[in-house]
Amino acid sequence: MSQEWRDHTFSQALDWGRSTHGSRLAIVAGTHRLTFAELAERAESLARGLIESGVRHGDCVALWSSDCLEWLLARWAVPAIGAILVPMNTRFRDEEIRYILGQSDARALIMSKGIPSVNYYDILSRIDPSVPAYVQGDWSSDIFPALKLVIGIGHNMPASVKPFADVETQGRDLLAGDNVYQSFADKCAPTDVAQLMYTSGTTSFPKGAMVCHGPLLQNNFNTIARMRLDHNDRYLASVPLFSATGTSFTLSPFLAGASIVLMEEGFNAERFCQLVEAEKVTMSFYVEPIVRDLKNFPDLSEYDLSTLRTGTGAPLRAESFRWLTEDLGAEHLTNVYGLSETSNAVCRSFWSDPLEDRIACCGRPMLDVKIRIADPETDDDLGCGSMGEIQVNAYTVSPGYYKMPEETAASRSADGWLKTGDLGVLREDGQLLFKGRIKEMIKPGGFNVATLEVEDFIKRMPGIKEVALVGVPDERMGEIGYVYIETEEQANVTSEDVIAYCKSQIAGYKVPRYVSFIKDWPTTGSGKIRKLDLRDRAVESISRSQEEAAVG
Repeated sequence: MSQEWRDHTFSQALDWGRSTHGSRLAIVAGTHRLTFAELAERAESLARGLIESGVRHGDCVALWSSDCLEWLLARWAVPAIGAILVPMNTRFRDEEIRYILGQSDARALIMSKGIPSVNYYDILSRIDPSVPAYVQGDWSSDIFPALKLVIGIGHNMPASVKPFADVETQGRDLLAGDNVYQSFADKCAPTDVAQLMYTSGTTSFPKGAMVCHGPLLQNNFNTIARMRLDHNDRYLASVPLFSATGTSFTLSPFLAGASIVLMEEGFNAERFCQLVEAEKVTMSFYVEPIVRDLKNFPDLSEYDLSTLRTGTGAPLRAESFRWLTEDLGAEHLTNVYGLSETSNAVCRSFWSDPLEDRIACCGRPMLDVKIRIADPETDDDLGCGSMGEIQVNAYTVSPGYYKMPEETAASRSADGWLKTGDLGVLREDGQLLFKGRIKEMIKPGGFNVATLEVEDFIKRMPGIKEVALVGVPDERMGEIGYVYIETEEQANVTSEDVIAYCKSQIAGYKVPRYVSFIKDWPTTGSGKIRKLDLRDRAVESISRSQEEAAVG
C-alpha cells in the first residue's frame, strides 16, 4: 500500500499514517504539536461531529480560513467521510463568495472570523442581510438554499455559528463502539471527488475542478521520489493552504512521514527564518514575492538556515531559482508544472537533475502521465521541439468541472486529452519548457486571474462602456493588472473610483494596479480588441512614467 495510492481514499491514508508513523510529529501549528496518531484521532472526531451535524456523502463543505490547525483537521475529516472539501481563497470578497457558495451548493461552511482587515461574517451578512437571524445548525438562506450549517473557528463567533470545538467534541464524545464514521468511510471510493478547486478560467466565472481521492494521493506520493522526501523532512507551508499548491502539499509530507509546519499568519520573511531555525525546516515552496521578501530581509544572515535542502517553486525567474539554491541553501530545489485540473503536478524535476535543467525546465512527466505539444486549433501532435499547447492524458486529470458540462467538454480534445491553455515545448529528453499562456489570464503574485472575470465586474460599474484588462511585468508580483476603460458620454468616472469599486468586492490581487481611459481602441479586422497592442502600450506608459519620476 505504501507504493500505490490510486486505489485508496483519505480515510485509508489517515489510518495508514496512524499505523505507520503514529508517534512521529505530523503538524506544528503555533503552540500545537500533533503526532500522526493524534492527527488521525482529532480528524476522525471532527468527521464524526460533521456526520452528527448533518453532513453526508457527496455534500460540499466550504472552508474559508487562513492557515491554522483547524484547517488541516478539516482537510482530512471532510473527504474521509466522502464529503467534498471546497477550499476558498482568504482574499475572496462578496462577489466571489456569493458565487462559490452558490455554485458548489455547499451544505456546510467552516470559517474563521477573518483576517485583520476583513470580517468574514460581515461579508456573509452583506450578501444575505437575513444572516444574523438564522439559527445555529439550521440556516435557511434564500441566497444559499443548500447551506444549512456554519461552523466557526475561534472564539466570540455569532450565536448562529456552531463552534468548531463543539463539533469536534461532539464527535469525540460518541460511544467508542459507534461505527457510523467507519460506515461513511467504507462507502467512499478512490474515484469519488475529494475536493473542488475553483480556478479562474477564460470565462467570467471560476470553475470548480473536481479532484478525486486516488489520483490526488498517488500524484502526491509520486512527488516524494522526485524531491527525495522522508520522515526526517519538515515542510514549511509558505503559500496559503487554500491554493492548489498549498492544498496538495498537505499530502506529500504526510505520505512521506514528514512534518508540516504552519506559518499561520501569512508569509513574513522574519517569521520564515525563525521557523526554519527553530523547527529545522528542510523544504518549502517559493514564488517570486516570497523570494523578493527574503532577498530584502536585512537580518537574513543572522539566522541558521542550514537545514534547508530542497523545495519547489513556480513560476520562478532564473535568477530567483539560482539565488534559492546557491545563496539560501535549498540546493536540491525542483521545478514543477501543474494545474488544479491535474491533481496538481504534471511535470516535476528530479532533485538530482543538473541545476541548469532545473532552472530552465519544468521537469519530466510524473509517473503514468503523458504530455504532448499540440496545435491549439487542430489538436494535432506537433512532436518535440515545436511550440504549441500543452495537453495532458493521465489518470490524475479531473473528471471535469462541477455542474459545468459545456466547459468540461470544451477542455478536452476530440481524442480525450486535457487542453491546458498553456504554451510549451517538449525537448527530446522529455523535459518540458513552459512558454506562457494561451488563455486570457494574468498571474499576480502566483494567483491566476481571468481577465474576463475582472472586466465583467468593472462593466457593472455605472458609466462604464468598455473594459480591457492586460497583464504587465512587475518586479515584485511577477505580473500585475493594467485596465483600459471607455466611459459613457458625460460619465464622470475616475481611476480612483474604479480602484475603490474593485477593492470593495473582489480579492485584492485581482484589483488592477493601473487604470487608463481610452476612446480609440486598437482592433483586429473583425473588430476584436488587440490586447497585445494594449499590453505594449501599457508597458511603454509605465516605463515613461518611471523615467519621468527619476528625472523629476
